[in-house]
Amino acid sequence: MHEQAARGRTVIQRLRLRGAELEPLSARLRLEAVLAGADLLPPGLPPSATVCIRRLMDPKPGVLPVSQQALRPPAAWNEALSSVLREQVARAARPARGVVPAGAEAVLFADPSELLACLASDVSRGLANAHWWWRGLFPNADLARTVVTEWLRAPEYVPSALEFLTRQREVRSVVSLFTVPEARELLTRVLRVHGLSATALDAPARDANDEQPMAAVEPEGPVGAGGAPHATTAPWESWAPEVRTLKDSREHAALLGVALTLRRVPVEARRPEFLPAVGTWRNMEESLSVPSPVAPRAARHEASTEALAVSAPPSLHAESAPDVTAFTAPVEEPAARPPRETAPFEEHVAVPVLIRAEASTASESVGERSHIDGVSRPIEVAPSAESPLSREASPASATEDVSRSPVHTTTPPTPLRELEPPSGRAWGLPFSTRLGGLFYLVNLGLFLELYGDFSMPAHPNLPLSLWDFVTLVGRRLCVDPRPTDPVWKVLALLARRKPGVLPGQDFTPPEAWRIPPAWLRTFRDTQWTWSVVEGRLRVHHAAGFLVLDVPCDGHDVEALMNSELAPYSSVSSFTLSRGDETGPLDTEPLERWLGWLVPFCRARLCRALGVSPDDASALDATLLAHDARLHVTEGHVDVVLFLAQLPLAVRIAGLDRDIGWLPSEGRHLTFHFE
Repeated sequence: MHEQAARGRTVIQRLRLRGAELEPLSARLRLEAVLAGADLLPPGLPPSATVCIRRLMDPKPGVLPVSQQALRPPAAWNEALSSVLREQVARAARPARGVVPAGAEAVLFADPSELLACLASDVSRGLANAHWWWRGLFPNADLARTVVTEWLRAPEYVPSALEFLTRQREVRSVVSLFTVPEARELLTRVLRVHGLSATALDAPARDANDEQPMAAVEPEGPVGAGGAPHATTAPWESWAPEVRTLKDSREHAALLGVALTLRRVPVEARRPEFLPAVGTWRNMEESLSVPSPVAPRAARHEASTEALAVSAPPSLHAESAPDVTAFTAPVEEPAARPPRETAPFEEHVAVPVLIRAEASTASESVGERSHIDGVSRPIEVAPSAESPLSREASPASATEDVSRSPVHTTTPPTPLRELEPPSGRAWGLPFSTRLGGLFYLVNLGLFLELYGDFSMPAHPNLPLSLWDFVTLVGRRLCVDPRPTDPVWKVLALLARRKPGVLPGQDFTPPEAWRIPPAWLRTFRDTQWTWSVVEGRLRVHHAAGFLVLDVPCDGHDVEALMNSELAPYSSVSSFTLSRGDETGPLDTEPLERWLGWLVPFCRARLCRALGVSPDDASALDATLLAHDARLHVTEGHVDVVLFLAQLPLAVRIAGLDRDIGWLPSEGRHLTFHFE
């Protein structure tokens, strides 16, 4: 299924052709050829969605040219098919939202994480074999084994799938589908795809100052049965308290705890002390209080006859997510999920049509091919122009001391705090925005190597949500930020900010600014000026941004300046003169950091786009003020823009480059153009 339902592909698993005086082989070859030229993607299907259609009748019988050779169907037949597909998608049931009507002819999954979660849920409840769509997606397969195979194959979707199952209170029965070795392997793959190393689980846990191994901390409170103390507090306790229900296997609990932490507070999961603490907790040799519910593999097809004692998660706070009710309807969280109704098992099943909208994955390649009932055709991808915002490292930056870069900041760990699980919300409904170009700033963050993409998942990331980076920089670049535009609430939801929490509120900026030398490769032969203001040495670039801003109290200014500017001599030719800058300077750390970063971003974007740095309106119109539709699911952000509004300068600069998997955010970001 993973190979079938990929990248804008329609799969017809069985096709019946009836007619008189038709030679079977010739008719099949002609039909394959004509369908290969048809547009079989349903209009209005969300870009990352998968829809399964049980039966689809010929919308105009007798019109397809099966008795003669043709490269594409008639236009009238194509229009009729599009109309039928649109109706099927509009009526499609959503298994993720509860009971599927017995007569449903189509089901829809918003993205692959939703599909994987629903498959695991149905298998754990013994209902999967009675649902026609699973038998169509995975014909002749052991569905219990398929859950393990598909989850291991797509580990980037596991945290969001486990988040969904946790909200549905089914996670305990689902994780029991995995043996202990499988749970360990799945955790390893989840960590790898998020740019983290599983070897850190075997390192000794250390305190925040990295001075000595952390001692096990026993929580205060009652002891367990027989006077035995409770297990050491898990590292994820403050962010994923639901893991307490998995008292039977530390491997399964570690998988769930790490996955939910990556999903809810990814910055915390990336702290150097988190994974060693997980490894220490996982490897403890304490006896567990509850026997394992993991059933033998052969018995996992049947629904459990014993009710699982899963405690309810903490009640959701009324303000657990920004209010976007004007744009999408919240989903009521059921107290107990009712069994899904299904049509009776039929002896002869019409195998469904599987349609997957275009969406990139971490493992896709450019040479992927589209299949329609045996017909293959390549997906042609035009070579992209070389971007002026090149990410190739310069020889000087290869040996640069990372401590000099504003990217590699040392942020002290935040105190543990109780976080409510995010509320269930109807992701996937489109949002309309006038500022769709804000998402081009994600490519800016990648080009500047503030964040890593799928090609370098282990790259150190700025300890600031990528969506907050877009918010903070975008608001300062917009001439008219349009405060009521839905895009700001979408970015807040993606960053998991609650109402009243400002972007970057938990980010601790560095005390000094040293611009990475590689950023200056395109700024050569310029005049720099220096000044000392309020005890700080500040060096200004002629393009309007700061190269240095470091404390100089108690230092010889000339010696300090020579030392600090030495790394830049190999990447930029400059002359230095005394400036006349006067205060006051920003004292609020975040505003001071943005005062360093945003002027460089503006200068770099203007140079890449061929826009005058003095014309803020031109930059806004060229890059940011673009109409777009946003489709946001648990695993994907799809930005649908209009090709007529795409300036050539944006394409040449590479800012519309398809991004795909973002390890730091646990989502795929894809641009689409209509």
